Amino acid sequence: MSREGQERRDFFRIDDEIILNYRLVSSDEFLKGDGLLVNEASSLTLATGLEKMKASSRIHFRHVEKEMPEVARYFTHIENKIDLIARHVMMNADGLFTENTQAVSISGSGLAFTIQEELPIGSHIELKFILKPSLLCIRTFSTVVSCIREDNGQYKIAVEFSKLTEGDQDVLIRHVVQKQMNEIREHNE
Repeated sequence: MSREGQERRDFFRIDDEIILNYRLVSSDEFLKGDGLLVNEASSLTLATGLEKMKASSRIHFRHVEKEMPEVARYFTHIENKIDLIARHVMMNADGLFTENTQAVSISGSGLAFTIQEELPIGSHIELKFILKPSLLCIRTFSTVVSCIREDNGQYKIAVEFSKLTEGDQDVLIRHVVQKQMNEIREHNE
C-alpha cells in the first residue's frame, strides 16, 4: 500500500448523516482553490469559527477550571448561550438547511455518499457540508476516487479531500472521534 493510501487509512471512518451540497469544478478552479482558504463572512462559518476558538482556548479553560471551578462553570454556561444563538442565526440565514440530510461514510481524509448522477473518477468537486448536531460547516475541493453504480440506479461516490484546511480537518476529526465515543457509550448502556 502506498504511503498516501496508508495515510488515508490512518483516519477513523464513521457512518453519519450530514447536510451535503456538491458541484463539479473545472481543473483551473480546482488548482486555484479560489475562496476555500479564505474565511467566508457567511453565517455558515459561524459555528466553525466558534469551535476553532473553543479548541484554541481549551488549555486556558482547563487552568481556570482547576483553579476556579465556579468561574469555569459560568464560562461554560456563557459558551452554551453563544452556541445556541449561533445555531439560531445559522438555521434562519441560509437555504442550505432546507436540504435533506444524507447518509455518508466520513473520515478526516474523505467522504463517501450516494447521488443520482455518475461522476468520472479523477473529476473534481467542491463540497460544502454541515456536521450535525454541531452545525459546523466545512468547504473543500475533493477528487472523485470511486464511482460505483448501485442496483437502484444511484451511484456510490467516494472522494478524497484535496484542499482541506488544517483547521477544518481538526474540526472534522474531533467530530468523528466524538461521534464514535457517543456510539460506544450508547452501546455500553
